[in-house]
Amino acid sequence: MLVFAMLGSAIGQSAATFTWRGESYPIAAAGSDFSVGDAARALGFAVSRDTTTGVLTITGDGHQLVAGPGTSQVPVDQRTVEIGKPMRSVRGVLYAPGDFFEKVLFPLARATGTFDATKRQWIVVESRGTPSGSEPAGPLSVDVAVVHVEPTTQVVLRESASARFEPRLIESGLQVRWIDRKVTAPFAERRFDDPLVAAVRFEGDTATVVFREPGLTARAYPLTGPDRVVVEVGRAVEAPPVEPAAPPPPAVPALTIVVDPGHGGTETGAVGPGGLQEKDVTLQIARRVAAAIPRVVASRVVLTRDSDSAISLDDRTSLANHEKAGLFLSLHANSSRATGAHGSETYYLSLESSDRLASEAARRENQPVPGSTPLPGSATNPDLDFILWDLAQSAHLNESSRLAEAIQRELNVVSKTENRGIKQAPFRVLAGATMPAVLVEVGFISHPDEEKQLRSATFQENVASAIATAVGEFFAKRPGTAPVSGPTPGTTPSAR
Repeated sequence: MLVFAMLGSAIGQSAATFTWRGESYPIAAAGSDFSVGDAARALGFAVSRDTTTGVLTITGDGHQLVAGPGTSQVPVDQRTVEIGKPMRSVRGVLYAPGDFFEKVLFPLARATGTFDATKRQWIVVESRGTPSGSEPAGPLSVDVAVVHVEPTTQVVLRESASARFEPRLIESGLQVRWIDRKVTAPFAERRFDDPLVAAVRFEGDTATVVFREPGLTARAYPLTGPDRVVVEVGRAVEAPPVEPAAPPPPAVPALTIVVDPGHGGTETGAVGPGGLQEKDVTLQIARRVAAAIPRVVASRVVLTRDSDSAISLDDRTSLANHEKAGLFLSLHANSSRATGAHGSETYYLSLESSDRLASEAARRENQPVPGSTPLPGSATNPDLDFILWDLAQSAHLNESSRLAEAIQRELNVVSKTENRGIKQAPFRVLAGATMPAVLVEVGFISHPDEEKQLRSATFQENVASAIATAVGEFFAKRPGTAPVSGPTPGTTPSAR
């Protein structure tokens, strides 16, 4: 059992005690909120803090969550959990409301908690299920896929169910040991013709990814939907030699941002009750976004199309990869059979939709361009889609979520509507993007009033300004990227 005991303070902050498995720890509290870092460390999680943004990354037991000031939708592994009010920072300490601990942190530690309002005391106990000493869960089946995309190789260990694991780096490779689970291996050993991975071996509850050469590095992390462990293998980056007199640092190369106006050509997209076509309004807004972004962050903006032309979903992402873009923004106008549907929505990629409406939006936007030929890895081959997701977007999940939240926050002001929230869905146009990528539904073209707004140059300019502001905020909090500034001389949208 663990206990938070609130102690009063005259300055609005207070001390509390945290008792867990017989040990007591100090924990800070502010009103009805508690220190996220103190609680996470007491539960045995590793906590790292970004000194620039104050964002905490919490890892342990095969899980990862990211939390920072203003966060109300918490990325946990590959899902997002909404809490009642945003987290806040007080004197550099991140505090969260009680439901963060009940819905997010305690479940990761396999614990549950209740709050005694009279005593102002949290009482938390370990969850029942598979406590130490009980019978382990059933056998765990594992399948293996190995794919190399320069400069790394990813070994995907797809699991039949979610399971805890411990990674261990050894001289010859990286081992993944599943905890308290009997593993049904697909083979004892399989060799691979890969530049970095020589073989994968199974022995008991452990899988070993064998390096092809000494000196390689690797990391392992979990993903869900479907459940899997991803082992990423690469070469260590050597530090450059120190020169006696270093030359002046080179100018920061121009950041490239790709803006994708949805639909085009024979693919009109959604059509409003007054006849406004989605392909036209997305191009108009995209041009305004392309002009607004360089005024906020030094960058070169490229449009996937600058005319009424048809481009396949895969070609749009390919252009962003070819341009080595730092960001991919796909613009669309929403449509719904529900007459009252209105407002904006911002999505980032997931193989599973966050709700039914998100699933419908993805199905609508994933319609192929008439006459185009589906590429391998389409919906007819979900395993290839699953690998594609791992390779392209898993490393950018947290950044895509943060960008989506920033854009949605700005668009709520423009739309003057209740927050529809950020969502996840399997949008084809986002799959395969090797950078943070989001899809923005700027409004419901099916709603008569919003269709009129979408025709308005003033409304389009306000939407473009809101998106540009969010992009500037995103890069201002991202170390090592182009500085926020005025427009770079000579930067103009590039037509495809």
